[in-house]
Amino acid sequence: MGLIAFFLVTMFVYFWFPVRGGLKTFLLVLIMVSGWLSIFELVSILEARPWAFVPVLIVIASVIWKVQRDRKKQMKKSV
Repeated sequence: MGLIAFFLVTMFVYFWFPVRGGLKTFLLVLIMVSGWLSIFELVSILEARPWAFVPVLIVIASVIWKVQRDRKKQMKKSV
């Protein structure tokens, strides 16, 4: 879980704070490495406790459903 937290913190710093030059490149490299390792950590959590991802999958599915529903409404309005 530490790798995932580190990945999220570095992403937050990279996108929300005005970082320039070499530090921005260093943060980008840290994001890439920690993100790649976080994928393996998420897979190991999924293998150990598959039920733990059910709430996450429900949230992702509901967001996708809402976006598609809103897109269909926009298409009907524009036609």
